[in-house]
Amino acid sequence: MGAVSRIRSWFTGRPVTEATPAAGMEGANAAPRRGYEYGAAALSATNSQQAVSESQERLQILTQLHQAYLTCPWVSAPVDLIARTVTAGGLQIVYQTEEAGKKVPAEPPPVQRLRRLMRWVNPREDMVQLLRQTIIDLKLFGDAYIEVVRIAGEPVALYTLDATTMSVICDQHGEVTGYVQQLDGIRKVEFEPDEVIHISLDAPRGGIYGVSPAQKALLPVTAWLFTEATIKENFRQGDPPRVHVDLGSAQDTEVQQWREQYRVNNLGPKAVGTPVITTRKGEVNILDPRKVMDYLAASKQLRDEIIATFGVPPAKLGIIESGNLGGGTGEAQDKTFRVDTIIPVKALVLEKLNYHIVMLGFQIMDWAWEFGEIDYRDSKVVEEIRDMRLRNGSMTRNQYADEIGNPPVDGGDVAVLVDRQNIVLWNDMAAMSKAMIAAKTKGSNLELDPEADPEEPTEFQKAEKPAPPQMIAPPAAPGDDGTDPNLSPDDRPGGKNDATQGTPPKESVYGRDVRKLNESWERAYRVRRRQALNELPKVGP
Repeated sequence: MGAVSRIRSWFTGRPVTEATPAAGMEGANAAPRRGYEYGAAALSATNSQQAVSESQERLQILTQLHQAYLTCPWVSAPVDLIARTVTAGGLQIVYQTEEAGKKVPAEPPPVQRLRRLMRWVNPREDMVQLLRQTIIDLKLFGDAYIEVVRIAGEPVALYTLDATTMSVICDQHGEVTGYVQQLDGIRKVEFEPDEVIHISLDAPRGGIYGVSPAQKALLPVTAWLFTEATIKENFRQGDPPRVHVDLGSAQDTEVQQWREQYRVNNLGPKAVGTPVITTRKGEVNILDPRKVMDYLAASKQLRDEIIATFGVPPAKLGIIESGNLGGGTGEAQDKTFRVDTIIPVKALVLEKLNYHIVMLGFQIMDWAWEFGEIDYRDSKVVEEIRDMRLRNGSMTRNQYADEIGNPPVDGGDVAVLVDRQNIVLWNDMAAMSKAMIAAKTKGSNLELDPEADPEEPTEFQKAEKPAPPQMIAPPAAPGDDGTDPNLSPDDRPGGKNDATQGTPPKESVYGRDVRKLNESWERAYRVRRRQALNELPKVGP
């Protein structure tokens, strides 16, 4: 332990080790481990020997991965996409509580210092850049390292460390005792365990280092590079066919001269279509036609293998293939990408940061870092979902207004059920249910309540179906007895030709109301017709 580490230990009152538990986590690593870790050094090997041997072997692999990132777009594009998507919403501090509706308390001083660290992590990078670089190293090399600078035990700055030059120092059980950074074989830095945050991906045999998707895809990446190099050379020479030329008994000097003329006259983009000319009965035979389409198909197949290793759907990289069976819609691919690729990376990075920075660094247990979420759905889809929730009563009108930024209205906190014909308050659902059941069972042998009167309307029917207004016949005009003045006395009511003479049949209540209504309308019609005739202008003398 160096002098700086001892001073830090005196200020914080705790030993500087990677597994130092935070407040409330005592005893987390009380029992030592007995098993051995794959890739860890044996007891006879010193830390320096371990670091040197590992750095030489890993440096070759990590250098190949870095070159693949620079030369193969199907390696760099998925890695960059994952890093941008994870950090698109930024980093935020969230109060952790399991009680629904609990009010968020005021931020204590440690949380305020943590927020200050988020605003300034180092002079060169901001928090989003640091996290994006960390995720790029994680997906490309399988390991990412963050240097933590502390003052009086609390982190005050964070820096990214080059993953290709970092080595983990540990014993044969995998217990980390430090980190070493070796650069160009001359410069060397040793870190204490609490000065570096090491994030690693899963490995099939475990170990202190992770295995990245880029390393798993190294074979198809190499094949893709050779395929693209072949295509480049093919197009550089103008895509010539492979030919066999028989020059007969030509001398070596003539053969060499013919080869040079063939390169000048028949190879290259400018020579496309130029015929091959021979003399002295020389024969030219095409061995195989042009194979550019085969090369392109191979490049496409290798591309799909590479991006499948990273777990990125083709549509997320701008690869649109119509009629591709099993490809799914853009929304389905986006959901698969987030569930299978983005969420695991978020959880892995946040777990390390919250443990080393929030819990160990600032001793904060009720607050945590989380990545902000961004809704990428189409606005029409979002509005259709809100409208559906509003109609089925799972959302009130004021909740809808709050989501879109509109003010609330009176009565908007009551949920409603909207069907094809009616709008019913959820408070009246019990009465609505009874009314519908009563309507279905009326006239049958089923009775819900033997003591209830089936003819008496329910409370819902009384509230929602008011009685119709009473029909009032218009009064008769003065001098109008309701009969046509042009009729003869015998045809008028009571005359000898009146059809109603004799004993009339018994009239029902409904028939009487219909007859009186018709007589009222006829009387009103005759009065209005007489009035209209009187208002007509007189013509002639």
